[in-house]
Amino acid sequence: MARPTRQGRCYLHAALSKRFFDRRVTTPVRRLLDDWLPPVIREWRPLNRVLARMVHGSRFDLDFKERAFHLSDKEIAQAYDDLAQGGARFRDTDTTPAQIDAIVAASRGRVLEVGCGNGTVAERLVNAGHEVVAVDVTAGSAEQTQHRAGCSVALAGLPDLPFRTGAFDTVVCSHTLEHIPDLWAAAHELRRVAKRVVVVVPCQRYYRYTVDYHLHFFPQAGPLERLLGGKAELVDHDWVVIADVD
Repeated sequence: MARPTRQGRCYLHAALSKRFFDRRVTTPVRRLLDDWLPPVIREWRPLNRVLARMVHGSRFDLDFKERAFHLSDKEIAQAYDDLAQGGARFRDTDTTPAQIDAIVAASRGRVLEVGCGNGTVAERLVNAGHEVVAVDVTAGSAEQTQHRAGCSVALAGLPDLPFRTGAFDTVVCSHTLEHIPDLWAAAHELRRVAKRVVVVVPCQRYYRYTVDYHLHFFPQAGPLERLLGGKAELVDHDWVVIADVD
């Protein structure tokens, strides 16, 4: 039997990595660790350091969620940029196909996407016929979104968006709100700039060490619905919230 070529091995590795790091796989794995590991093991720093390096690379900061509340917006943006340089973009997007379908179905008219990442969601919204403006705090993400989606992109982020009140029909914020230190100010800003708010956040319980830079955790729908004023539903193990602004 012929041995696989180097190119074939690389292709197989890439295909397996893409499948393994798909959020539809990693979220159940994370929930298994969170729900079934004894806390003394789940919070063991050496274990979390190994997991973080496996997923994000050597630049992942295990203590980020403690430091973030004392950092400036510029310092937080730099932390995410450093993480990306360290190989953090281990999957195309955190937003699953079913979640993107829910976002597109809920969006109306002119859309603002906050935290656009590499432009996966913005691209779908543009292809669905929406006029889209996207913002992100890192230049790399803004450039990728502009190239991929072909929409207007700006360097900006929560809780201070450079748009007038009610400038958009819909604002989309997918897998971003959990990263913002001032949660209530961020939610208020989303409701300020648009008539409809569509948010996706992880259904996740708090632990000191997590293999992500999440600052806020939503294991239940109630606090999230109170925060945004809408109804939360589970889609691929994450919360999708749709809220209409009065």
